[in-house]
Amino acid sequence: MPTDVESWTSEPVESTQTEVRPEPDAHTETADVRQQMLALKRKLEDAAADVARVQNTVASVEKLEQLLKQGRTHLQDLRGRLQEMSADRDRLKTEIDDHQIAHQRAVERLQEQIDEAAKQAFLQKTRAEQLVLQLEEREASYQQFADERADERATFERVISEATANQREMVQELDENRQQVETLREAAMRAQSLARQIMRAHEETVPDKKDS
Repeated sequence: MPTDVESWTSEPVESTQTEVRPEPDAHTETADVRQQMLALKRKLEDAAADVARVQNTVASVEKLEQLLKQGRTHLQDLRGRLQEMSADRDRLKTEIDDHQIAHQRAVERLQEQIDEAAKQAFLQKTRAEQLVLQLEEREASYQQFADERADERATFERVISEATANQREMVQELDENRQQVETLREAAMRAQSLARQIMRAHEETVPDKKDS
């Protein structure tokens, strides 16, 4: 692509080849040269500005390329991190699923233990109620037995009291009978003594009659 300097330098050549101008005087030639120098200076300044813009554009492109490379590197890093995060997510999901399964199993085991404990508690409550009924029955039986024994004891005490009274009466009667027996024994002994005396007297009397 031709620059402004090249286009400016080529234009006077073409004009000199095609046009035939009369020779100017010295003052006019100096003014033309001055104008040409000013025009050349402007074109050089424009060219320098264009070069600066091109350089800035190249620098911007290089910077953009560098930024693009950095962006690609960052994108690759992000992709790597995304893959790691995806792997971590899958691993965490697997761990969460395993924890949920383990938790569900633990809950099921705990529920089974609770059901078994409730069953055992119900059985123990039933046994306790049965024991309470048995104790109440035994207490009622014992109370009945105690009442019967109390009645029997009262009857026995009454019988003992009556027997004691009868025994006293019998002892009194025995004492009286013993006194009567003693009296009769004494009377019998006296009667025997009297009979012996009578027999002796009779025996003494009988020999006397034989002798006479």
